[in-house]
Amino acid sequence: MRRGWIMVLITLALALVAGLSALASELRGDLPTTHADERLYLPDGRFLRLASLGYHAPAADYTWLQAVQYYGGFRRGEHDLRYFDGLVDAVTTLDPQFEDAYVFSALVHCLDDADHEGAVDVLKRGLVANPDSWRLHFEVGFVHYVFTGQFGLASRWFAAAAEQPGASDFCRRFAAWSAGRDGDLLGSLYHWENLRQTTENADMRDLAAHMVESLEASLRGAPLPGQVGPPSPTPRGATP
Repeated sequence: MRRGWIMVLITLALALVAGLSALASELRGDLPTTHADERLYLPDGRFLRLASLGYHAPAADYTWLQAVQYYGGFRRGEHDLRYFDGLVDAVTTLDPQFEDAYVFSALVHCLDDADHEGAVDVLKRGLVANPDSWRLHFEVGFVHYVFTGQFGLASRWFAAAAEQPGASDFCRRFAAWSAGRDGDLLGSLYHWENLRQTTENADMRDLAAHMVESLEASLRGAPLPGQVGPPSPTPRGATP
């Protein structure tokens, strides 16, 4: 019961801090009167981390709720996204393992700002705090696969995701597809064969086996890596 009351008090303290911050900004003239109802201007995440008195996770949850509500207001046309990055930074400073915040922020960068480089930067910041996260590795690959069209780079990130603890089979599958779209048939074959040997899903194994067979047929008789032009002709009289 005592822990519950402490969490409530911390939440109220954070709400008070947010309100005082907005009031102070308005009094200083930092905010136009049209933004006076935007009450989500939290202080720097490092200050909030100290102010949360060790209860970083509840404080991060509260701040995340504010970030989501703020984005909802943007989608309703109530304001722009000028404070969104600051809210996300506060969340991830309070709780660096809050993967949803990195992923959501990256999608906002891609879909609302067309800032693909910014999206990758956010995800890489998450990887600094969560180097074993297959999800964050995968999301970097996803940005390149869907938004930048750099399929080779996407394949490498998907492959890195596949090597992380708890990774799903679709990480290797995306790596194989991306390599194929980049024209790297040998790379695609490698990932499909790896998936065929490691997956425990029968349907996935059948798909991988089919793709391996198809790629091997496509590569049969093709130039070796680094070889320029078609293979040398068979000498006369020799058995092909």
